[in-house]
Formats: sequence, C-alpha cells, structure tokens
Amino acid sequence: MEAQSVVTVRLDENPSTGYRWDVETIEGLEIVGDSFERAGDAMGTGGVRVLQFRLLEKGSYRLSIRKWRDWGGENSIIDRFYVTIVVK
Repeated sequence: MEAQSVVTVRLDENPSTGYRWDVETIEGLEIVGDSFERAGDAMGTGGVRVLQFRLLEKGSYRLSIRKWRDWGGENSIIDRFYVTIVVK
C-alpha cells in the first residue's frame, strides 16, 4: 500500500450486547472513519463495525483492535483482530 491510502476494516458486531470493537494500537495510521452498519431493522440486530485508517508514512505497522466492554476492563475482551500493514 502507498502512503495516504485508506484501509477499511469491517468486523461483525452487535452493540446491544455491550461488546464493541475498539482500536488498541494504530501507530503510523490515522483513524478517518468509524461507523456501524445495521444488518436489519429489528431491535438488537447486529451488523458490521466499519473502521477506516489513513496510512501516513512508509514503514510496517501493526493494527490491533479488541472486542470488549470498555467498562469491564481487560477481563471483558472476547476477541482481537490483528493485521500488519506495509506502506511503501
């Protein structure tokens, strides 16, 4: 990928459970979008968390995102997403 490109990450989420995706580390990246796309109109319906990141400069960067209840602390983490992004 090239500097100033935008990377989109889409992760399944159901906010009604209290668990949400939260970015842990984004060194070398800038968050430029954070939205939720519902899968339906019914109450409690899940969907997809859409996170967008701008790649700032050349290098190799690790993006880490956790799924947790922020009020529950580290013990509430139920999933993690990791990816290494190489910017040329």
